[in-house]
Amino acid sequence: MIELHWTRDQVLDQVDVPFLEDLHRAWAECPPLRRLFAAYLGHKPPAKASRNYHDLLAMFPTGTIK
Repeated sequence: MIELHWTRDQVLDQVDVPFLEDLHRAWAECPPLRRLFAAYLGHKPPAKASRNYHDLLAMFPTGTIK
């Protein structure tokens, strides 16, 4: 939501696994400004951040997040 400047409802309606995978690939080449600035200031992301969106979706078998 933060990086895309979308509302929660827009994200829930429009984001799917292929979209997230494409976004991850795009941001690996050209990270959002917020992340570049954080890296410049010395902030490091968590070492074990999961990129497996299929596992995330499996946590919500009904397809809704509430």
